[in-house]
Amino acid sequence: MKSIIILVCAFFFSVPFYGQRLYGTITDAKTQEPIEGVNVFIKSIKKGVTSKNDGIFYFEQAHGLEQQDTILFNMVGYHTLKLTLAQYETQNKQVRLVEEKFINSKPVKGSNRVITLGKANSSIK
Repeated sequence: MKSIIILVCAFFFSVPFYGQRLYGTITDAKTQEPIEGVNVFIKSIKKGVTSKNDGIFYFEQAHGLEQQDTILFNMVGYHTLKLTLAQYETQNKQVRLVEEKFINSKPVKGSNRVITLGKANSSIK
């Protein structure tokens, strides 16, 4: 009987420490295509991952996350998206990034390149 009580207590105390898995899919807001190479960072646990070629990302062990913890989604050419875990969960684990529009693009003499000067048009926050 004593060993059963110890076993049950060990089970209940170990469950909260078991790794929490966080995953989802990242797509382009306009084209709905999956985006590869998006950096996903959770500030509170200081861990990050990168989305795969099908837009899927996952954290195998995201210990101790709370609803107010911030998740950052960052990719060159797209607006950085900040969501709390609560906001993320209401979106059914689907993230849509909006492409940045740059202003003041000018051709560079002697090349076929266009270099963007100035600020990004960041009307979406």
